[in-house]
Amino acid sequence: MDGNEILLLGLGIQSPWKLMNQHLDTSKQPHELHLEVKAERGSKYACPECGQLCKAHDFQEKTWRHLNFFQHHCYIHASVPRVKCSEHGVKLIDVPWARKGSAFTLLFEQAALTLVREMPVNAAARIIEITDKRLWRIVDHYVGQAIEQFDLSDVKAVGLDETASKRGHNYVTVFIDMERRKEPVLFVTSGKGKQTVAEFSDFLKTHKGEPSVIQEAVCDMSPAFLTGIKESLPQAEVTVDWFHIVQTFTRALDEVRKREGRVKPLPKHLRWSVLKRGDADHLT
Repeated sequence: MDGNEILLLGLGIQSPWKLMNQHLDTSKQPHELHLEVKAERGSKYACPECGQLCKAHDFQEKTWRHLNFFQHHCYIHASVPRVKCSEHGVKLIDVPWARKGSAFTLLFEQAALTLVREMPVNAAARIIEITDKRLWRIVDHYVGQAIEQFDLSDVKAVGLDETASKRGHNYVTVFIDMERRKEPVLFVTSGKGKQTVAEFSDFLKTHKGEPSVIQEAVCDMSPAFLTGIKESLPQAEVTVDWFHIVQTFTRALDEVRKREGRVKPLPKHLRWSVLKRGDADHLT
């Protein structure tokens, strides 16, 4: 087995494609390995529309970033055929190592997505040495593809809450499936309030779900959320989560303590006793 065959195996490229040339460019930092791939003469290619085998009409030069070869950046160059189909006309074929419209190989995108699952996009982009905008385009494509396959027909209980996405008043609202332990997030949208519930209701309808099937909605005591649930999830019973109940109770208790302190200060040894776990256990 020669070096070209080993590289082809590593690239996952099979007949009719062959590795015709390789060049290591050491004039750049980091160094770049360029691999030139061509198809065998006389080969026929499947029409991307119907799969019919057709002869090449002409060729287009394409380049894809591949996984690093050791510490060197690796690029695949290929003359990609355009076939002339009797039914669909002239079409650029799909290559087996990259998705249509991408400047990266499938293996590169797979590695990029693996990193993105474990760290922020900016950090992953620095490791694989591409811009965060290019990495976001990869993420957006595959996330969108996954969302299109969502089947929410069995969702009956949802939880929702807003969180700050940046400093200041920039919020996102997250909806989760209360009955699903693994990957429970169903929908995320910018903003907060009843409009986000309406957006979730529309999202349900486009992914085989039905708002009237939702039987329970878990949220805080936000009037906007409560109104949104009543309007957009008409059959849902509202459950206020325990965290917000305790939070409201604690704030009210603290306000009473402050008011009493201004009128008649408590003795020092009693000032915080009501807030201690041992003294509050009988309240739960």
